[in-house]
Amino acid sequence: MTLVRSLYAAAGALLIAGLGLRLAPTRLPRAQAAPLDVPAEAQPEAAPTSTRPAPRSDAIIAANILSPDRTPPAVRFSLPGRAAAPTKPRGPTLRLYGITVGAQGAVAIIDADPSIPGGELYRVGDLVAGARVLAITDSTVTLAQPSGPLVLRLQRAARSGP
Repeated sequence: MTLVRSLYAAAGALLIAGLGLRLAPTRLPRAQAAPLDVPAEAQPEAAPTSTRPAPRSDAIIAANILSPDRTPPAVRFSLPGRAAAPTKPRGPTLRLYGITVGAQGAVAIIDADPSIPGGELYRVGDLVAGARVLAITDSTVTLAQPSGPLVLRLQRAARSGP
């Protein structure tokens, strides 16, 4: 019996100590930052002629970025010492014009070849600009590309029904 009482007493003491630690205010350590000593040769007197001066934040803050009269900057920003990333070559632009379901199954009208005006008919299993048609639903066409599936969606105005 004395063992049980001593265990209860220890549990009570631990509970009180835990509540005390939980409710007691804790002091966060303060970081002491010393000013950095920059050598005189690292602080140029004038900016080099090859780099542009950094824009002032006042001009950026005062500019209305939502203004319809706003023009794009003459030079695109890039980090110093880094060239602009090369753009990925874009494949053919695919546009889904319509989907119909008939006796032989679903058919999608897709404009895949810019040299041929208008869209062409495709069924499940056909190749569209190097991608195979996997599925045709009432509003989407799923194509299998090497980079992953591509889902073409009907434009809202082109959809029929509710």
